[in-house]
Parts: sequence; structure tokens; C-alpha cells
Amino acid sequence: MTEKLTIDSLRAAIKTSASPDHTEENRRFELMARRFEMAVIRLVEQIQKIVAQIPELEITLEDEVETFTAPGFPGRSLDIRDHRLRITRGEDFLLFDPTAKALLSAMGQVEIAASKPIPFMVESILYLIPGGGGARWGYRSIDDLGGPLKPFGQQDLLKLLHTVFAAR
Repeated sequence: MTEKLTIDSLRAAIKTSASPDHTEENRRFELMARRFEMAVIRLVEQIQKIVAQIPELEITLEDEVETFTAPGFPGRSLDIRDHRLRITRGEDFLLFDPTAKALLSAMGQVEIAASKPIPFMVESILYLIPGGGGARWGYRSIDDLGGPLKPFGQQDLLKLLHTVFAAR
């Protein structure tokens, strides 16, 4: 090594050597954010497909830009697009509101607000859980308080719609 070493050259070398790891970490974070974004799009499409068959219910979509964060990537954030979905009939409503904040145990969540209580859910939240076959939405069921999240599927959506819009 014939060049003279300086503090500036050391700092430049440290920055250069740290760049590949930093870039890989950014790529993993962005991939996680995009998975959440796509999962919300698919969830909204599935809900719309069902609700569109019920002319008594009105669907409203609101475009949103959310800032995605995750505890595994402190200090990083990424703006993503998603939709807030509102279903109404008269005074009754059901709102699916994505929250682009990953948790230690989930890639993100969708909060559910409703005009009536949802007795079969412990919390009014859907969690996006990574799995072997891809990510899936799940919720904490009143039937199994301490157990794993129950997958949220078509029957659960219909049960939710019945609870809010057809229960007396």
C-alpha cells in the first residue's frame, strides 16, 4: 500500500464496504413492504368480489399513501399505496383500514371498524402472516384465545357481513 492513509480515506473505505450489506437490507425491506402492499390489494379485491354481489351494500374505496415501517428495519420507511375499503348500508358500516406497520409477528395489519360489535373476533384486526405458501390474512378467534391465528377466508367475511348488516 503506497498511498498515504487518512481519516477521510478510512471513512470512504468504511462507507464503501458497508454499502452492499446496506443495499441488501434495503432490498429485503422494500420486498416486505411490497408484499404487504400486494396482499392488501388482493384482500380488497376479494372483499369487493363478494360485496359486489349484494346490491343492498355500497362499497367505497379511498386511495391512501401509507408509510411502511418494520421493527426488524429500524429507521427505515417506505411509502406504499393501499386502499381503505368502506362498506355501508344505511347507518351500518364496515371499514377495512390497512395499517402499514409491520409487527414482530406479522408483516402488517388491517384494522376493522364496524357499527356493531364483532363477537367472533378477539380484536378487530386482520394480520398478514408470512407462511410457506405465501402470506395469508388471519385473526384472533374468540373460539381459540391462546391458539394460532385463524385464517380469514370467504366464510369469515360472510360471517362478518352478516354480523354487521343482517343481525338484529
